[in-house]
Amino acid sequence: MAPSRAGAGAVLPVVVALLLGVVAAAAATGGARKMASHSHGEGANLKASPGAPAAGGSAEQFRGKARLPSFAAPRRYELFLRPDLVACTFSGSVAISVAVSAPTRFLVLNALDLSVNRTSIRFQALEPTEVVFFKDDGVLVLGFAKELPLGEGLLKMDFNGILNDQMRGFYRSKYQYKGKERNMAVTQFESVDARRCFPCWDEPAFKAKFKLTLEVPSELVALSNMPVGNATFAGPIKTVRYLESPPMSTYLVAIVVGLFEYVEGMTTKAREFVCTLKLVRVTKGSLH
Repeated sequence: MAPSRAGAGAVLPVVVALLLGVVAAAAATGGARKMASHSHGEGANLKASPGAPAAGGSAEQFRGKARLPSFAAPRRYELFLRPDLVACTFSGSVAISVAVSAPTRFLVLNALDLSVNRTSIRFQALEPTEVVFFKDDGVLVLGFAKELPLGEGLLKMDFNGILNDQMRGFYRSKYQYKGKERNMAVTQFESVDARRCFPCWDEPAFKAKFKLTLEVPSELVALSNMPVGNATFAGPIKTVRYLESPPMSTYLVAIVVGLFEYVEGMTTKAREFVCTLKLVRVTKGSLH
């Protein structure tokens, strides 16, 4: 176990504990389903409602629904995030491998408190003719001119958001370092707040693999569910690419960016899935 470097005098008012590798391993073995039931209550084990495949009609048919339709489901997310800890904003892009299983001209997913660049949205080579947000439902509906091809396709889009102060989604927390107040970026997605960070199928039943890339200031530590695959540096900025996760629900995705010391270890099962356990705590520059 080797701690990362953090300067003396750092004080965090909170202790952030991320059981990242254990969570990811649980997702791969089916344990995440039990965890979801324990965390969310009875409704967490409900499967996504299949509904009637929407080959036609308008986006309005998806307003006010309790669950997302299941005629399209994610298989893999390739997610890029660039948090700005000074402006307390973030930008990003996502490429989602989506399996279309029934005739439809719609893709229906979750997004909330995000600004999505409509001109960036593509499903394969298709541009949507309708982009509709139902804010009260946290739902984004993409309508296309014709039925989508059955099978797997790639959905891409760019987006921007705010590092909020509500302790949900992708949010900011504050700490003192050398007498100055600084920000850290933290995620809290349970139970349905991943949609505040990136467009996704934000229900426990929709499990997928995640390949995450973070672009952050070089002096900061960036942690996520999986070990770092590689990192590249360009002056004051570093790009950190993590290994792909096992299939898991969106609420299990975890990210922390800040000036930390940390220890890293592996459990037997986590080693099997190449997942790490990270425990983060910084108090007066000491690791506890």
